[in-house]
Amino acid sequence: MKTKVIPEAQKQKAVHSDKKTKPDASGDSKDKPNTENVFRRYDAVKKILKKWNEAISEHRLSDLENLYADEVSYYSKKSNKQAVLTQKSDWLKIHPSYKQELGYVDVYYDDEDVLGVEFVVQFTKICIENGKKTEIESYLYFRKFGNEWKIVRETDAPTEVNVARKKPVTNLPEGNYNYYTGQWSDTRDVQGFGHDQVPYSVNLNFTIGVGGITGVYHYYSGTARSRTFYLIKSGKIDNGILELHVIYSQVDDPEPEDFDEDAETETWRFKILENKQLFSLSKDEAFYSRALRPIK
Repeated sequence: MKTKVIPEAQKQKAVHSDKKTKPDASGDSKDKPNTENVFRRYDAVKKILKKWNEAISEHRLSDLENLYADEVSYYSKKSNKQAVLTQKSDWLKIHPSYKQELGYVDVYYDDEDVLGVEFVVQFTKICIENGKKTEIESYLYFRKFGNEWKIVRETDAPTEVNVARKKPVTNLPEGNYNYYTGQWSDTRDVQGFGHDQVPYSVNLNFTIGVGGITGVYHYYSGTARSRTFYLIKSGKIDNGILELHVIYSQVDDPEPEDFDEDAETETWRFKILENKQLFSLSKDEAFYSRALRPIK
């Protein structure tokens, strides 16, 4: 089965333009967002991230006062700035030795966000306490209020997965399905690469038929200019959970005959939410703990 490749990322003429342009499938188009303007946003968000991390690690919570918006989604619960600061203060009082560091950091915005309104920082939070280190995949979401960027959401992958597990589900009838998610990431800090702002994306195209589930998974990395394909060998849907058995491909845009039947099979799981989005529950999947949106 030859997959129909969905564009990796929308190539916006400029992040300040109100007019959306049609997606470009090349991944290397010259019509990229206006980097002169957007990098100011990336830099502002990174600066706040550093302040946020240092304030918590050094237990200087007064420094957090100006970093949060008045209303905040705090680990999937609606809250406000003062309540967030109180919770952090209470927690640090019973964890006096706690420190934290930043590991891997990815700053991006969704490729459907033509105006670059909401920026996301996905990072590895290294928690250090009593000589023990724990790494947690974490997220901070930023929006601009006046001239200042503020944190409007704070969460982590374990929280999002636990919340998703409790959400109502739906099932998918027989038919063809196309799912996608994409982002524009700032890669100026990535050593060994001459890129600045690049797209990342996931395409999941599959068919549910009488014989089961078949299709192709496609991941694009703008940093490495590389495409990764997996063949969906089989799958099933059970109580709103889509389970796919996939095989890694050594070739681009593969056909079923390109795969070794004896190759190692991975199992990926997605929750089918009521809005028909797929929430990734598998840590092996590139966009773990995030949702793929259906392509209409």
